[in-house]
Amino acid sequence: MDAIAFVDGLGMPLAEASIPITDPGFTRGWSVFETLRAHGGKVAHAEAHLERLEASCATAHIAMPPRAQLLAELMMAADVVRDARLRITLTGGGRRIVTAEPLDLSRIHAPVTAVTRPWRPDPLVGGAVKHGSRASWLIAVADAQVDEVLFVGEDGRFGEGTSSAILAVVGGKLYTAPHDGQILPSVTCLDLIATAESLGIEVVRQGALAAGPFDALYIASTTRHLAPVIELDGNKLAGWDPVGKRLVESSRD
Repeated sequence: MDAIAFVDGLGMPLAEASIPITDPGFTRGWSVFETLRAHGGKVAHAEAHLERLEASCATAHIAMPPRAQLLAELMMAADVVRDARLRITLTGGGRRIVTAEPLDLSRIHAPVTAVTRPWRPDPLVGGAVKHGSRASWLIAVADAQVDEVLFVGEDGRFGEGTSSAILAVVGGKLYTAPHDGQILPSVTCLDLIATAESLGIEVVRQGALAAGPFDALYIASTTRHLAPVIELDGNKLAGWDPVGKRLVESSRD
């Protein structure tokens, strides 16, 4: 089977999966989700993703199923599609969806193009909730015809991207925005920070200045891992630097 879905615990081919069109997850975007990765049938960082999902549910007033139930469904999905992009979606109508699709390996570490845009946090939900109402972000990427939009705060520093964390190397130090409730806590970013610290690379929990200068600029996500930004606002960037290369090589160990 190329892809599978579990809808409220019932397994089926992904192409046959459905929910009622009256579900507010469909009609209003009232949903929360997590994207995970499976390697050889093993789910990476499952507990960290489930913890973040539970926090999103609490804010979005969506019931969180038992973690053991979700973990079991993730493992069943990963057993079918062993190298997979996994996703959990929980809707405001009470639906529970777990999907597994073959992972697009061409995305991992692939160079990306990006533009910057002003950061306008949601005044009600906040930035730390991974909710399904992301149409404006998708439109921003499509309008700019780039891979990612990188948001910049009023202080001129990077926050997060439309589907990623942002990391920059400045003077050999790794800069990334703090998880202070304004942005989504990135599981991949935290893993990279731990790797950097184990290598003796200094980590600064502050977004780098978007105007630069920086040695290198990266985005990080579940399906890209660490990927270099090679063009920002139409300007060419250097791509990989020694710090980024060390992080990737150490992650492969």
